Amino acid sequence: MIIIQEAESARRNGSSSSLVTFAKGTPIYREGDTSHYWYEVVSGIVRTCRFLADGHRQLTGFYYAGEVFGIEDDSHGETAEAVTDVFIRRHERTADTLEDVDSAASKSHRLALQRALQAARDCIFLFGHKTALARVAAFLIAMTERMHARGDVELPMSRSDIADHLGLTIHTVSRTMSDLARQGLIALDGPKSLRILDGARLRALAGDDIVGNGKRNPALVS
Repeated sequence: MIIIQEAESARRNGSSSSLVTFAKGTPIYREGDTSHYWYEVVSGIVRTCRFLADGHRQLTGFYYAGEVFGIEDDSHGETAEAVTDVFIRRHERTADTLEDVDSAASKSHRLALQRALQAARDCIFLFGHKTALARVAAFLIAMTERMHARGDVELPMSRSDIADHLGLTIHTVSRTMSDLARQGLIALDGPKSLRILDGARLRALAGDDIVGNGKRNPALVS
């Protein structure tokens, strides 16, 4: 971790924050660590995960620029890692921040909670789909919405990450991506890049009309 700068304005408002960077694959915090901060992604992608007793990994979420994570009280219930090189705004949590409802820091914290709740809703949306085809389609829709993409979607996470997130095997994810391409819904431009060719059919396959913040992405309805 490299600290880039301190946020003076945040300190004047009763809390402190700093801009930090983490290299790809670096842990930001680990499950069970004391929760001293909450985090906002400035650029790059972060993943959160839990490691089960049998050694398997459950990937609980991806976080993009403008999204927040690590809101837990007392201690972190998950491990957070950098999927790519990331810049993160690290906000200190203090008793004064949480108790003073009129402070700018407290308002910022409440906004962060709302954004974290939206990320949780996105995860619920994904896991509400029972078939692998619908689940992968829903994942692609959610990623397109969250990145505000217009058809070209970059997926810098690995197929293993996607599989662990969706509760599928790597083989199933790869096969399902190929099936969507054969059906003409997407075009695979590489292992980490694709294009949405038929957003309306992809959305219909996912079985849901509204994703994320409730606003339709034009790339998914034409």
